[in-house]
Amino acid sequence: MTISKPTNQPASSSAQLPPHANMDLQGSLLAIRRAALRARQVAQQTGTDLIVMRSGEVVRVPPQRPTAAD
Repeated sequence: MTISKPTNQPASSSAQLPPHANMDLQGSLLAIRRAALRARQVAQQTGTDLIVMRSGEVVRVPPQRPTAAD
């Protein structure tokens, strides 16, 4: 496992399906994004690091601290 990296941003928009992809695939991508958002929320609430893949590496990502806008 690698050391923490300073970003908590979701994956780039390059993880999009082509417009002609079937509806099941489009729906599954939306479900995965919702699950990732919920995982980030739970990590923030519990102070638990997220374990994610970034550029082929397993990375530990600390939760973001709440800001005044949250």
